[in-house]
Amino acid sequence: MRTWACLPAILWLGVLTAFGQAAWQETLARMPLPGGTNPVERNNVIRRLLEGLQSNDVVKAIVVLPAVSDDLYLINRDKSALNLRATNLWQAIVALTNATETRATFRSPCLLIHRDDDALDAQFTVKDAAAAQRLKSVSRLPRTLFSDAHWEKVRPVLNKALHPGIHPWGTSPGAWHFARHNLAAWGLSDWEILVAVSLTGKTAFTVEKRRVTFEERSVR
Repeated sequence: MRTWACLPAILWLGVLTAFGQAAWQETLARMPLPGGTNPVERNNVIRRLLEGLQSNDVVKAIVVLPAVSDDLYLINRDKSALNLRATNLWQAIVALTNATETRATFRSPCLLIHRDDDALDAQFTVKDAAAAQRLKSVSRLPRTLFSDAHWEKVRPVLNKALHPGIHPWGTSPGAWHFARHNLAAWGLSDWEILVAVSLTGKTAFTVEKRRVTFEERSVR
């Protein structure tokens, strides 16, 4: 089994280049945060970030990893309100990372929103190299948006758009423990979509000639 997550270049939130903000930070700063002047809270920040991502050539995806959604929706959901203020996506990310243990790592073309205990590298097995190469060479999903989505909702979208077929079935016992999926993307290749889905769902995937099969991730 191999690991991969977008491209290997990593840029941590808050690290500035010698010439000012990096391109990905500037790109997000130009995107208005949906929801107007309403405060950023645990129960709305993920949805607002995902819905606010606009088509661009720098940050093509925002991928929220499972420990973040667990922390915001479950572990700390009853803590005092964050009451953060932001007008664009970059401000919202800065405010969130300052107020919580959430982190942001840019691996072109994906921005990963995560905590320290999240795995940033996807797990996959390629049993058919030609099938994997085809997935890397095409982009059949121009727009992707999954917000707190179970596999039962994710799988039909992937199966309709991508080739080969996507398994397991949405109601399969093998998918019961997949994490909820939180992902927004514009113009990713089919392969990049599979990687992003596996990261947000805390799964691994296997590529064969006529099918791609997801399963629970076995190790970090």
